[in-house]
Amino acid sequence: MITTDTPQTPEATLVTAIIMQAYRDLFVTVRQESNASFTTQSDQDQAIAFLTDRSGTLARHRNDLCSLIGWDGNVLAARLRAMMEGDDFPHPSTDPKPAARAQHEAAVERLRCRWQDLNFPRNSPKRPVSSVGHLLAAE
Repeated sequence: MITTDTPQTPEATLVTAIIMQAYRDLFVTVRQESNASFTTQSDQDQAIAFLTDRSGTLARHRNDLCSLIGWDGNVLAARLRAMMEGDDFPHPSTDPKPAARAQHEAAVERLRCRWQDLNFPRNSPKRPVSSVGHLLAAE
């Protein structure tokens, strides 16, 4: 939440919740099943794009939402891109227990791997060749 001396409007609370949900989606373990209670890889990829894109529809939406609460969406995106590239992702707790710290570090590592896969696909491991493809080619 945004810390201010004045109470937030319901609209500002909603906008903050939208941005924070996208941020939380970066760190959850993705599931293959499509279910309202799970975050899929597609959901996480969309959150990454929404929070980090330099241009395009998602960047415009992020910037529009951020402007409603007095944030600069481009600064937010630049900061997140820097964290994806190696800057610290601070733990949300001020004094996390060792298990929570380890879980956060593992989530950050998974997120950075996904970031690399999305932005530098040539560096991604190639899928194993299917034996079915070899059988079809041999016929």
